[in-house]
Amino acid sequence: MTRSSLRVFGLFVLTCFFGAFLASAPKARAVDLERYEFHEQKMGVPASLILYAPSEEKANEAASAAWRKFDELNAILSDWDSESEMIQACRRSEETNDFVSISDELRNALEESRKYCQLTEGAFDATVGPIVKLWRRSRYFHELPPESALAPAKKRVGPRVWELNERGVRVEKNVRFDLGGIAKGIVMDEALEVLRENGITSALINASGDLRIGDPPPGKKGWIVGIASLGDAPTCYRELSNVGVASSGDANRYVEISGVRYSHIIDPRSCEPLTRRCVATVVAPTATTADALASALCVLGVEEAPLVFEKIRREGIGDGKELTPFDYVLFTVKSDAEPPYDEKDVDCYATPFFQSDPSLDPVVGEGR
Repeated sequence: MTRSSLRVFGLFVLTCFFGAFLASAPKARAVDLERYEFHEQKMGVPASLILYAPSEEKANEAASAAWRKFDELNAILSDWDSESEMIQACRRSEETNDFVSISDELRNALEESRKYCQLTEGAFDATVGPIVKLWRRSRYFHELPPESALAPAKKRVGPRVWELNERGVRVEKNVRFDLGGIAKGIVMDEALEVLRENGITSALINASGDLRIGDPPPGKKGWIVGIASLGDAPTCYRELSNVGVASSGDANRYVEISGVRYSHIIDPRSCEPLTRRCVATVVAPTATTADALASALCVLGVEEAPLVFEKIRREGIGDGKELTPFDYVLFTVKSDAEPPYDEKDVDCYATPFFQSDPSLDPVVGEGR
């Protein structure tokens, strides 16, 4: 944990290949609050809390409670930990061929996953676990998954292979959930609620570059967040508060086999990894929504995304209300392009929100 007065010096967070750069403000009028930072390794990624509190004791107390929430939910939702509730529930259901009871936390995560699968028309699907596992092995050994393993795995993906009702969850044989496209968002939303319960409202949570943003730093309109494309330099900046920001892309997690680049991002509809380079960022009311839709945006691509995402904007996420704020940007490299890329090599689909506003451009290293 580090402490400073109400000034943030050049704080930048890079998400995937282009991610989110952020910096807070140099001065605050609320002199009774100070800025505190906490850094941990959570859910297998670097995580940090930045918050404003009246004392070090209060900051430590709130941060500890938020980190406990990370640990509690990871023990439930992890697809890496063989003892997680999610994995154990799948195994028990498979053994009994029946519904098994689950915690409220797991039920909520599965309900959210089912909802975003429907909203994205299958571009997000938590049952893609068996395919993800095979391609993880491929990235390690640098060889394609054998068709003898892929064919049966593909049959275990889709809404038809599991059920959720008041009794719990039931899955077909060998079905495994992968909540990697939504779990961080769920956990960050819950962690922010914990901070608020502890009297901390001005806060920012970062998990490997995905963000859950609370109230602005004292005396400021928001946290400055910058979005870049396929390079390191931000293309625009925005002041944000009380939103989630998530990015998805294949900058570091891919494998190249026989000249073809296979992303870690799987299209659940075809059960194949993406072979086109892409990076996407979504700003939404919650980190859960941003996280799920950032993954789906990459899968949908510039051709399908406009129709699906504008329908989500109009109709909301199951409540029939317009989703706001809701903004996104997707950069996709054209199939015939070779690095280094320039503008003609990249297709971009973005809402007007992401048009550059030079008045917000911070001086790198000096903060705002």
